[in-house]
Amino acid sequence: MTRNAAPSLDPALDPLTQLAIRHGCDKWGLHFYTRVYHELFGHLRQNPLRMLEIGIGGFEFPTLGGASLRMWAEYFPAARIVGIDIVEKRLDLDPRITVLQGSQDDPAFLAGVAAAHGPFDIIIDDGSHIPQHVLASVNDLFPALADGGLYVIEDVQTCFWPDRGGAPENGAETMFLARSVLESLHHTEILVAQPERVFPEITSQIKSFRAFHNIFVIEKGDNTEPSSHAFNPDNPHARRALVTLEQGMRAAPSPDTYGNYLNALRAA
Repeated sequence: MTRNAAPSLDPALDPLTQLAIRHGCDKWGLHFYTRVYHELFGHLRQNPLRMLEIGIGGFEFPTLGGASLRMWAEYFPAARIVGIDIVEKRLDLDPRITVLQGSQDDPAFLAGVAAAHGPFDIIIDDGSHIPQHVLASVNDLFPALADGGLYVIEDVQTCFWPDRGGAPENGAETMFLARSVLESLHHTEILVAQPERVFPEITSQIKSFRAFHNIFVIEKGDNTEPSSHAFNPDNPHARRALVTLEQGMRAAPSPDTYGNYLNALRAA
């Protein structure tokens, strides 16, 4: 008899969304983040990751919160997870989870977290959601992200809300950050027109930028591909392209492969 059996969750839900529901994590329900995260992180589940989440939840109550940390610990069974919150938290959590008290707007504190627990494969900012704090945390923590790592900013909507320090006309510091990241992604193209332009040091490490509803995702990686109008063969990407195009021309000679190689060679 199964009359008293507990009802099961919809099997069509992805594994992370199911875990969010079971752990009472508002990344599904009030928000719709877990479907995005499963697409981004699903292939990493069994890896021995290092993860940092800003914001533990439970507001000012020391013994409340931690739902997302519990969710992540079950989703990533081999990960080491750090949660930070401005409020002291006393929670019963998986031994792979470290909880620290401090502000995401405190460079010295964040530097200590990064030195002791980084580099991180995933950083999620679910903290104050104040645009000024969002920008400060990216500046301080992006260097602590591992190559290939992902930096996630949640609740981007607050950058339009004046009561959270946002501005409906321009999105305040959060949207300034988004524009800066997009310009950094295309820095080689901008330098063609403005060779005197100066970009931040991290520009060459911003590999991709993805935007979802209320979520920004910045990927750390190689961003040194040249512009087609500055195709210097000393650049490793350009050099590899020329080598492979020549190989392709020799393997499958045709007017098209020959023309494509000559076009790249002429640009170089």
